[in-house]
Amino acid sequence: MHPKFSSLVLIQARLSSTRLPAKSILPITGVPLIVLAAQRAANTGRLVRVVTSTEIEDNYIVEELAKYNIDYFRGDLSNVLKRFCDALGDVPNETKVWRLTGDNPLVDGNFLDEMELFCNKEAADIYYSDANEIGMPVGISAELTSAGWLRQAHKNTDNTSDIEHVTPYIYRNGTSLPFASNSVPQRRNLKVGVDTFVDYLAVRSLFESVADPVNINIQTLLSNSNHMIHRPNYKPAKKPMTLGSVQFGIDYGITNANGMVSEKEATSIIRHAIIEGVQYIDTAAAYGDSERVIGKSLTGGWSNRVKLITKLAPFDRQDLADVEGKCLSFMVKNSFLQSCVNLKVNHIDTFMLHRADHLKYAQILNELMKLRNEGAISNIGVSVQSPQELEVVLKNKDVSVIQTPYNILDYRWDSIIDLVRREREKRSLIIHARSALLQGLLCSEDASKWLQARIKNPTEIVDWLKSKFKQYEKMSVSDLCIGYVNSQDWIDSVVIGVESEKNLFSNLQSISMPLMPREALDELATSRPHVEAESLNPSNWRANV
Repeated sequence: MHPKFSSLVLIQARLSSTRLPAKSILPITGVPLIVLAAQRAANTGRLVRVVTSTEIEDNYIVEELAKYNIDYFRGDLSNVLKRFCDALGDVPNETKVWRLTGDNPLVDGNFLDEMELFCNKEAADIYYSDANEIGMPVGISAELTSAGWLRQAHKNTDNTSDIEHVTPYIYRNGTSLPFASNSVPQRRNLKVGVDTFVDYLAVRSLFESVADPVNINIQTLLSNSNHMIHRPNYKPAKKPMTLGSVQFGIDYGITNANGMVSEKEATSIIRHAIIEGVQYIDTAAAYGDSERVIGKSLTGGWSNRVKLITKLAPFDRQDLADVEGKCLSFMVKNSFLQSCVNLKVNHIDTFMLHRADHLKYAQILNELMKLRNEGAISNIGVSVQSPQELEVVLKNKDVSVIQTPYNILDYRWDSIIDLVRREREKRSLIIHARSALLQGLLCSEDASKWLQARIKNPTEIVDWLKSKFKQYEKMSVSDLCIGYVNSQDWIDSVVIGVESEKNLFSNLQSISMPLMPREALDELATSRPHVEAESLNPSNWRANV
């Protein structure tokens, strides 16, 4: 038997996709998507079998496969794991089996050959390529395991996730290794899989004018990405930016002269941010219409490409003093459900306390833990205002995301950074920094704005910022300030609000720049002008001069 015939490539496909129905038969270079995916996977001689369902609508897939003499198997729609095992037939347990999906047409035989060579050198029960972990473009993904492991999973699990996603049982019970192709560029913010109609248009444009779409290798194909629609303009950032959205719901910012961002522009900003690889969108119940605008902008399949962070309604002390325990739990649940309605989701990645002192109320934290245990949220977070609050929050092991203000002038956190570092070594803890530009004040030369912020030495600060952005060869004061915060080793992402698409792209360019060296950060921290601590908290600023 040909050595490549001792393995089997199974590609799952169905017509009833929820995000983009019938995507499997959408045409690319004149052939259905699933046909192109199968042909490319087989282009070095592997056995490829498309695994679809017995549902009537999947007759269309089978008819197209038959036209091109592509092997297929039909099985249970809802139990995908069983469908895979039944599709194996009587192949021996040691047979290598690839799991591909029909919406990832770039994966080809050369990629699978390279993955198998890696498998022969490194021992594991399942191998995988994953954009987030490895850095390859989203949509160049494959899993390689054995027929025996698939059969063991089918025999021993009735877990819904295992049945739907095929391989989770193997990851839990076996050993796994990531595979990074040497021939595929590191572009984790480039999406070449088809989940939405926008994705389809982008991938279709990637194949346009390609003479041989079946045999062109991935590297050459990706060289066309500059002509691809809906492509990212910048290289993937070391730390992807978090998009702040307060301007989408209220008139915010001491230097904001344009008011609230229109819904149309907010939608464009959000979608461009996602295309560029922004991983989080940060909002809050208190940000006016922001949640609703975000929810509307993420319809049509965009919501699965980004994680959402929102915050509990900012109950004041009187609200909390007037309610009893059970009522307080209802208030928390109601705030969460209202956010879900606004955002048009049933799961929120991170649900935060808008105020750190809400941790004092056991009913609030208990309700958040209940939501997490039910799978309604993934992380409990807290927004802090001061180093004292941060120190208290760090002691709570149930909190896995912390959002804190931090900027190039802000020395208040120096004494607690080592504590943050030590805590991050012990457990999973994500730190997001907001207010890197101090509501835009750091980019302003308007003395009245600095006076409004109760800062008495604006000329000294402005001159220092101008000299330092030139000294460190940054594009602007804004670029310097964002780079300073983003380069801190204890910060995972910078939350940056934007007022326009132009503003978004400027900030994304700053985020995509190399991190500043430790020596530069230390010099900036040592040489920065002094600002009174009260002025670093916008809640202390004057309403007007």
